[in-house]
Amino acid sequence: MSVIFSPLYPAPFEPLDYPFTHARILHTGVWLTGGTITASSTNADFFASGPTNILTYERWKPSSVPATWEYDAGTDVTADCFCIGAHTAGTTGATVTFEIWTGAAWVEIGETTPADNMPIMLLLGEPVTFSKWRVSIDVICEIGVAKAGLAMQMTRPIYGGVEPTHLNRMTEFRQNTSETGEFLGSTKQRVGLMTSHSWQHVTADWVRDTWRPFQVATEGVPFFIAWRPETFTEVVLMNPTQFTTPSNMGIRNLMTVGFSGRGHGYD
Repeated sequence: MSVIFSPLYPAPFEPLDYPFTHARILHTGVWLTGGTITASSTNADFFASGPTNILTYERWKPSSVPATWEYDAGTDVTADCFCIGAHTAGTTGATVTFEIWTGAAWVEIGETTPADNMPIMLLLGEPVTFSKWRVSIDVICEIGVAKAGLAMQMTRPIYGGVEPTHLNRMTEFRQNTSETGEFLGSTKQRVGLMTSHSWQHVTADWVRDTWRPFQVATEGVPFFIAWRPETFTEVVLMNPTQFTTPSNMGIRNLMTVGFSGRGHGYD
């Protein structure tokens, strides 16, 4: 499971804006930036600041447990989406707990013991206000990316034509063949996940006000996406390779938008 819903906002999931059949995207234009980082401990070969950037090879790993990684915004902020990626909690069997500081105490907003190392997205039905948030783990593992913010909500749902990222495992090999055509083995070069998403009947005003800033912000910067979180628990840390050109559908002021890219990680 990669999508989890906060017990602060239990089922049935009826958020204030768009239902959870609509995609949620947490990207650099909407997630929290700045702030200060405090970790309970850090292995000498890792970085407490690693999860604040998007370089998945720069990771935090504690030297002892229980352990916490804390983000202090320095002032009250709001968020309805919390994500971690490039982690090894599934491999080590760690339980990941998300908490916020209300000004008086730490309050748990979600917990999961993931079965794999795919990204985790915690969704709330409405924003919460806090000054600090943290991730707690009970077993030593690595975390490469940790972000929180107000997720971008797609105004239209999608289903038909979607290429579920977790099912699109792309493995590149270098084949070794003799001069006579005998198979001599192969070398795995890289593994990733490929996908493309597209939306129709999106208003032109929304494309100009929300989609274009998203496209500009994520040029060369990965983002988290859950394409239909209420139905499927698939979350991807997506590195976009191409955005389709928004085009008019010829129906009132409606347009089509989309992107394709490579997802980080595999299991």
